[in-house]
Order: sequence, then C-alpha cells, then structure tokens
Amino acid sequence: MHLNFSAFLPATLLLGLAAGAARAQTTPTIARPSATLTVAEGAGTVSIPLSITNPGAAASTVQVTVQPFGTATAGQDYTYATTQTLTFPAGATGAQTLTIPILDDATAEETEYFVVRLVSPTNATVSATANDILVYIRDNDTPVPVRANNLALSLVQSYQTATPFSGTNQINSAEISAYDATTKRLYVANSIGGKLDILNLANPAAIAAVASVPIGTYGGLNSVAVRNGVVACAIENSSPQQNGSVVFFDQNGVFLKQVTVGALPDMITFSPDGRYVLTANEGEPNAAYTTDPEGSVSVIDVSGGIASLAQTNVTTATFTAYNTQAAALRAQGIRIYGGLAASPSTVAQDLEPEYIAVSANSQTAYITLQENNAIAVLDLATKQITGLRPVGYSDHTQPGRSLDASDQTTDILMANWPLKGMRQPDAIASFEMGGVSYLLTANEGDAREYGTSANPGLIEAVRLGNAAYPLDATAFPYANLLKNNNVLGRLNVTNKLGDTDGDGDFDEIYVFGGRSFSIYNAATGAEVHDSGNLLERVTAADPTYGALFNASNAFEAPTRKNRSDDKGPEPEGVTTGRIGANLYAFVSLERVGGVMVFNINNPAAPVLETYANNRSLTASTGDLGPEGIVFIPAADSPTGQPLLLLANEVSSTIAVYSIQVSTPTAARPGQGTEPLAAYPNPSQGAPVRLSRAVSGTLHDLAGRPVRQLRATDRLDTNGLAAGLYLLRADDGAATKLVVN
Repeated sequence: MHLNFSAFLPATLLLGLAAGAARAQTTPTIARPSATLTVAEGAGTVSIPLSITNPGAAASTVQVTVQPFGTATAGQDYTYATTQTLTFPAGATGAQTLTIPILDDATAEETEYFVVRLVSPTNATVSATANDILVYIRDNDTPVPVRANNLALSLVQSYQTATPFSGTNQINSAEISAYDATTKRLYVANSIGGKLDILNLANPAAIAAVASVPIGTYGGLNSVAVRNGVVACAIENSSPQQNGSVVFFDQNGVFLKQVTVGALPDMITFSPDGRYVLTANEGEPNAAYTTDPEGSVSVIDVSGGIASLAQTNVTTATFTAYNTQAAALRAQGIRIYGGLAASPSTVAQDLEPEYIAVSANSQTAYITLQENNAIAVLDLATKQITGLRPVGYSDHTQPGRSLDASDQTTDILMANWPLKGMRQPDAIASFEMGGVSYLLTANEGDAREYGTSANPGLIEAVRLGNAAYPLDATAFPYANLLKNNNVLGRLNVTNKLGDTDGDGDFDEIYVFGGRSFSIYNAATGAEVHDSGNLLERVTAADPTYGALFNASNAFEAPTRKNRSDDKGPEPEGVTTGRIGANLYAFVSLERVGGVMVFNINNPAAPVLETYANNRSLTASTGDLGPEGIVFIPAADSPTGQPLLLLANEVSSTIAVYSIQVSTPTAARPGQGTEPLAAYPNPSQGAPVRLSRAVSGTLHDLAGRPVRQLRATDRLDTNGLAAGLYLLRADDGAATKLVVN
C-alpha cells in the first residue's frame, strides 16, 4: 500500500512549506546585460545597466569589483578606484546603471579590456557562471599601417581556366601554377578537375588555352613545376596511402617519363641549378586513420636528361632515424602527436612534409612540416635529412601579436589574449641578403581531422567554449568568461597540446596558425622577424577590402569576420623577387584573398609596400582562394615588366598583376614610417618592449639625450628619474614614455 505522508502533516506546516516554496521561486535575481560591452576610447564613459527580476519587499544590493584580469590599466585607461555598490529599491523593476569613466590617452594600443564582477548580493542572487562583464576599449590612436607604395600592382587579367562549380559542387580548380620563360607558357594544376591546364602567357592581357591534359590515368594531380620545356607533375596514387609518382611531360603535355616517389607527393620543385626535382611526400593517413604511411622527401636526379631517366635516379629521404627521438623532439617544440591511443604513430609516420625551398646554391633543401610546426633540413649532396627545427609559437599576450578572435562581435577587436599560435607554415621560400641565407614562411596553420564523430580517429580541432575542452581552474580562473562566444568561445584550438600536467584539463591554449609570415636564418634556424598582427591590421584598415576582413573564400557571398574564430586571413603562399636594387616578399592570403608585398632589404624589419586584391565585396565572383604564387622577373617576362601570378583555387582563376616601380614624394620626418609604441607604459623600472626594433635616442623633457638605442626592440629604464620621456627613432617615428 502507498502511504500519502502529507496526510499526516499539520495544516500549518503545509502552509509554511508552501509559503517557503513561493518565496524561493521569487528570490530577486540580479543579472548583467551581456558578457561583453564595447566602448570607444574617446567615449568618456561606459555604462553597464544591471537588471533585477522578481524584486522583493526589501531593497537588494550587489557589489561590483574590478578583477585582476585584462590588458587595460586602472588609472590609465579607465577610472575605478574602489568597489561600488548598486542598490535596487524594494519592489523596483528598473535597471541600475554603473558608469565607469574611460580615459582617452594618446598612446597607440591594441584593443584593451578589463573585467568587472558582480559579488556579495544581499536579498538577491547572482549567477556564479554569469557574473563577469568584460569591457572592450577600442583604441583611437592606433594608426593605419603605412604603405610605402614604392611599387604598385596593376591587375592585367583574371583568367578563368575552367568553370569552377556545378551548383554547390566544385568541379575545377587552379591550385598551383608554374611558368616557363623559354616557352612563355603557364602550367596549372587543376587538382579537382584532374587535369593539367596549359596556357599561353605570351600576351598576359589575352591569355589563351593551349591544352588540357587528363591526369586521372596516373592518379591525382597535386602540384606542377617546369624548367626549360620539361614539365614535372606530382601525382598521388589512386590509393593515396601508397607510393605516388612524378610524371614528366614535354611543353605540349606529351608524356615523357614516370618514376615512383613517396606517399602522397604534395609539392614539387626544381632545384635552382636544374639538377634535381624534389617532392614533399606528405604521407597523410586515410580518413579512418587505419593506414598511416611515412612522410618523406624524394630527390630525382635529372642531370642526365629525361630521356635516360630511370627509377635508379630517385632517392627518397625518410625520417626513420628519428623514430627513437619522439620525446626529445616534443621537448624542442616539434609536434609529434599522431596515431591512435592503441597504436601511436612513429616519428616518421607523424612528420608530414608540405612544401620545399632550395638554397640558391642547390646544396640544401628546407621542408615545412606543417602539422608538426617544424622545418626539416635536407642535404642534397648526401640526400639525407640532417636536422629538424621547431618554428616556435606566436605569443598572443605580447605587443604586436594581438588577434581578432571571435566571429560573433560586430567590431574588429585586435586584442591580446593568453593564447599561443602554432605557426604551422605552409609555403616556404629561400632568399639571400648581404651574404646571409634566409627562409620566408607563410604561417597558415592546419588541423588534423581523420575519422568521424561516430568513429573518431584523430580530430584535434575543438571550440574553446566546448565542454569537451576544460580549462584548468588555476591557470584560467575566468574560464566561464573566456568560453563566452563574444570572447574566445568560438575560437578553434587544438586538444592535442596544452595539458602540461596530464590531468585532463588544459593549462595552456594553442590555436592554429600564426596569422603572419616569418623570416628565419637558414643556417641556424633563429627567428629574424615575425609580422605578428600586421596582416590582419592591413586588411582591417583597407579602404575597400576592410569590408571583407577575415571573410572566407567560399563560393558564396562573403561574410565579414567569419574566419576570425579560426585562422584569420590564412597566409598561404610566399615567394620573393628582386626588382632593381630591392628584394621583395610576396605573401598571398588564402581566405580574404589578394597579396601583400614587403621590401625585405632588411630581413629583420620588412617594410609594407602595398596590398592588392580582386574579389567582389558582395558576390562569389573575382579571385577566390589564392594558393600558388609566382614571381616573373622582367628578364623572363613576356611584357618586359615584372609580373606576379596568383593561382586561385576556389575560383579556378589565374590573376596576372603587372608590377610598376614608382618614386614617391619625399616624406616629411616621421611620415611613411611604421608606428612606434612602448609597453608597458608607464614603465615600472623594468625593461620596456618596443613594438619593433629601432635605432634612436631617448630624450628627457628638456630635450637632453639620456639613452641611445641601436637596432633593438628593448629599452632599459633602470636609473631613469620618474617623468615623461620622448623616444625618437632614426627613421622619424616617435613615442612618449612615462617612467614611474
């Protein structure tokens, strides 16, 4: 028999329980307006309206405190001296507004932010997971990146090699192109269409199709290179985890020879002296992650001519010698993390060659290992891998390393965050300056995603806000706020790096790609320069393409900022070219599109020259998805002027730009120079970090020189009296510095 216990309770007790339940249901709740607010630095104040629901018969209060998390400084960027208390009168339903003064300084800064928290409510409750409010302060002193404009890129033609889409299905592409100066022909890898497209570039304003060579009988076409009428194609096997091949054609696409190379040859190039053809054999696993071939680099000696070429001319360099060094490589910063829990990958399986650059003397090849965040070194004399080098991480807490991290905010908010960017370079180029060899990398980023949600093999990309990505409470006491979609919640991060103590949560946050290009000393691997946030700043400030900031390259109308939560502009391709006495770097941006040009006469301090793009602001037309990039010097150009070619994968177009050198009007002191900023400012006696390396002089208020700087990005303020100082760089830039 079921007993009804309420029947035995006194009526007064039942009434009391009912009244208590009613009171519990109507407890006043104080809530924030949203997790984030944005205010302009010059707005004067920011207002935070707090609401109350179910107001009680007595007044309710809540205290608002500033938290020790953020990049804005109290007393310098905003005013908030003590904890403030807001009172909601009894029975009142209106909001109570907290007003915080915003200070308008004259310092060029990133978007800064501070956090206030709702604490100690009386006669009310506050959600413990929604009690923080992050206030973004958009700086009004940060200058638009200056373009030197010593050269200009003029679009000659955007030539569509084939119809790219059938409905929503892509049926053709133009991923990689190669130019032969001897024939004035361009060879285009149409990977999706399975064809090698041959174009006549004798008149770049009227490109003409010559032939389209089907490649399907050989396998899948990934890349193409050409030299003196010999065309070399990197072909993956019809079963991609098996060894691939290089197929040689003559200038008309007539088959010459075929040799076997490693699994999934992804990129191909000739050495500068023409002796070797090299392939980067990525060796990716299959989708189910049940087969994972080794990555490798194949070297084909073609010095005897293609007619006598045989398989004995092919040497494939592997990474098996490193199989016992996995732990040491990880300690160096090289990502070795592939395979399944029951069967981890060997080092040789885990390393995935992506792109190759060969030194000017044809003695050394440098190979990017994109997923592994590293570069391999290959001795072409011995055809042995002689070194593995980590390329490092971009510390997004540092000046000049900010990023726009959310696709949900309306504003572009270039802010510093506790993130580390895995540079993960795609393309790489080799160049020399002043007798020193350097490497230039496009830090695109890439994630491994093999398997399905039902049967995951290795899927490392996860949203930071996902419950499956727990943040360590000690390292990230504001985890609930960081996981908000208007903060970092939408950001894609890796779940294969950052759990430093192995307890299942993440103590460090690593994101994909550096959103930058880097320059390294080729001999030592030392970092010489990283462009930091410059690529995003240039596109954000562009008078035309700022409307497409961090937009994707999909064959649909562009959406501003829809790649901010991923890898931003995704620098994909790089090359260099000399025009007169100047050496230039060209960096293509796969997502927003177009190409940026930098003078790299000083590899430690590249100078932005210009940015060119050719895509619609409203439709899926124009050039979409630049992948391959080719510089044609004037001596090899059909027009007698240097040309730049972009192969656009999504739109299946070849964009031809003519390069004109201009002589700018003489600049006033400080005009046309990269802005200069100092951090922290005010200084507390510790060394100050400058936004870029400069030579110059620090002056006190009387104009007296007190410090001399020589090609450095650090300034020692120890021993300086408190006060205001002015740093003048030799290139005309200047910034004020307060020493406390």
